[in-house]
Amino acid sequence: MLENRDHALGQIMDLPPLPPHTKAGEVLADCLPILDAPSRITPIECAQQNVRVEARGVWQNYDPDVTPYMVEPANTIQSRLYKGGAFVGPSQSGKTMALITTALHPVICDPSPTLVMHMDRPSRDRWVEESLNPVIHNSPEVYKRLGKGRDDDTFSRKRFLGMRLMLGYPTPQWLSSAKYKLVALTDYDHFPPELGVRKDAPEGSSFDMAKQRVKTFLSRGFVFAESTPAWPVTDEEWEAAEQHPHELPPVKHGIVLLYNEGTRGRWYWECRDCQELYEPTVERLEYDKTLPPIAAGETAVMVCPHCGGYVGPQHKTELNRAALAGRGGWLHETEDGSGLVPLNDSRIRGSEIASWALNGAAATFAKWSELISRRLVAENALARLGDEVALARYYYTDVGVPYHRKVDKKEGELTVQFLKDNLREAERGVAPSWTRFIVITVDVQGSYFPVQITAFGEEGKAQVVDRFDLTQPPVDAPNRGSGDEIRRLEPARYSEDWKVLDGLAQKVVPIEGEDYGLKPVHCIVDFHGEPGVSDNAEKFLKRRRKEDEGHIWRVSRGEGKFKVPFRIKYAEPERGSGGKAARSIRILTMATDRLKDTLAVSLKRATGGAGPFLLPSWMRENTALLQEFVAEQRTSDGWEKKPGQVRNEAIDLSVQARAGAEHKGLLRIDWSAPPEWALGGIQNEFAVALSVDEGEAAEPAREKEPPAQQFVSFLRR
Repeated sequence: MLENRDHALGQIMDLPPLPPHTKAGEVLADCLPILDAPSRITPIECAQQNVRVEARGVWQNYDPDVTPYMVEPANTIQSRLYKGGAFVGPSQSGKTMALITTALHPVICDPSPTLVMHMDRPSRDRWVEESLNPVIHNSPEVYKRLGKGRDDDTFSRKRFLGMRLMLGYPTPQWLSSAKYKLVALTDYDHFPPELGVRKDAPEGSSFDMAKQRVKTFLSRGFVFAESTPAWPVTDEEWEAAEQHPHELPPVKHGIVLLYNEGTRGRWYWECRDCQELYEPTVERLEYDKTLPPIAAGETAVMVCPHCGGYVGPQHKTELNRAALAGRGGWLHETEDGSGLVPLNDSRIRGSEIASWALNGAAATFAKWSELISRRLVAENALARLGDEVALARYYYTDVGVPYHRKVDKKEGELTVQFLKDNLREAERGVAPSWTRFIVITVDVQGSYFPVQITAFGEEGKAQVVDRFDLTQPPVDAPNRGSGDEIRRLEPARYSEDWKVLDGLAQKVVPIEGEDYGLKPVHCIVDFHGEPGVSDNAEKFLKRRRKEDEGHIWRVSRGEGKFKVPFRIKYAEPERGSGGKAARSIRILTMATDRLKDTLAVSLKRATGGAGPFLLPSWMRENTALLQEFVAEQRTSDGWEKKPGQVRNEAIDLSVQARAGAEHKGLLRIDWSAPPEWALGGIQNEFAVALSVDEGEAAEPAREKEPPAQQFVSFLRR
């Protein structure tokens, strides 16, 4: 008998009810989906019946006619012939929604462990919250199968009746010690190329490791990857072979590598006039080339390569749906290279990967007008700056193909002999007559300061005026020595050695044939180097500010790789290195590889073209100096020194000069009405009259500007 001695006599006890016991029938009901035979419907048919998607703010049933080209890739996950699939396509083409429908197919039709992987954890969480969860919660047949427990609906796991849907990111832990029937990899080209617990012991790519996870399910296991391409072409001279018409250029890693290993399918349309099949590509879009980019894009039409018939953008949806109905569609390469066949043809190219590549011209959400206008803008940037980043981004994201850098075999190779053959007659230390402004740049080496004076003219035309090395410390430098025992400069050790740069901001460069010279609009010194250089550079800059030269002097640092999202950036660092506090100075950060592209193109334009970078005739006998301008070679990862090359200061100084010119406003100048600092003649803001007899600088042509406005530091936070 239960006794409650602490209970007062006569008081009514109010105990909470015990939770109800789970009935055997309820447990059996939860387990029945595991025993249920798989439904014999395709993922697309399942999505039509059970998955709802948002369209213009309204949730409605999934419609395969919106993105007909995704039907075959999505349905192939049920194939017993292929172990994997790879889809290459432009951004916003419906790839992700197709991946969601394939991931939810097991929930309805065939409960089995499934894994979806995004490129990293923050992206995974954002994708789950913004893309996957809304679809699940607005699809009644899917949502009712979702567990209602606290841990059943998280960022990393969704528990459904009879199965679990895991949501991960590419790490060895996620792709080890687990069994899945389906593994789906989204944005695959942003995955690490190799996974492994240790860098010196890679275990393979995410796709390769995922194939090991589905082996338990034998021929029913499948790995599906989709992505826009993001890896550059490794062979710039590659050309498609006639027997492999669908092959994409070779890359080192990523989705294109998987595509080329697979069956290589392309999406075809049937011509409305001649009924022949052709692949709709951006290259087959014609437009009025005499119009500016936006207006030219509005005239874009697709041209049939067989009969020359025009197809307007209003017919794109019609042709895509006709292809799904059998008048066109996906065609893959054959094993012997003799033709093109559908996926279920026995002559198809032998591979365990089914692969597809969609050109942006056929993508549902891509407008032809925007495809043309964006390409023209990117091509203009390439022609003007030699910068290929915008054009590469266009091909990656808008067209959906790896960027194949064009190599002009007729263009002269950049060699020392090429530079010697195209030198310009010039007197050392005298700027050419067309000069509009001067930039002085300083590199920092272990025992000297290399200095270059560069003259800039209209449309980015530039020429080296002088180049010299500062090797001896100033008179008042510590431990300087005397006589023949004067020590070399040590920029990393002595901040006092930086005083040798003090006079550069006031240096007047004579202009050829004129009675005036120009002071530099900017003096730029390297911020990085041996330990101690950055600290001394900061001290030097602050000292120049006190001398009212803060508006002239800049410290710079480089940031490599072609994917840097800017050409130059002038800002305070967000954080310090090694856990130190961020520095309180602004730094001119340069995308060095992008600017080196500009320099290389400009050097080649010495034979003609806009914006050349010219070298003077007094360099003719200095082969070592000319060698510095060709000391690096371009690779897919960036510019790097050629084997055996030691000095490349000329490239670094010229890149700094270009960065300084763009920082000043070179690309924003309207040359019909240039700013005062870019005027020709004595009225230039930085012009100084020269004495006729001695050629020395006289009084400045204009009054000295007041010092730059000073700010209280807390106001800039």
